[in-house]
Amino acid sequence: MKTTLEIPDELYRAIKAKAAMEGRPVTQLVVEALRVAMPSAEQPVRRVQFPIIKSSRKGRKLTLEEVKKAQEDMEAEDLKRIVALMRR
Repeated sequence: MKTTLEIPDELYRAIKAKAAMEGRPVTQLVVEALRVAMPSAEQPVRRVQFPIIKSSRKGRKLTLEEVKKAQEDMEAEDLKRIVALMRR
């Protein structure tokens, strides 16, 4: 499938240079990085049933904002790993 992406100039230059040094197309390098970031995209989705563990202690419940912030932090870390892989 073909698509159009907006990639920051600095990142694209780094990708292009790495691809040239390795003697392969930019597309191949980007697809490889996406496969690392999204390993489950090529595998069928398998539902997993997690056990429910009830605590006897009263704890503080997370707010929706705290959960969203944690997700954003994890996504930012994933992006940093992808960029680091591309710079190798």
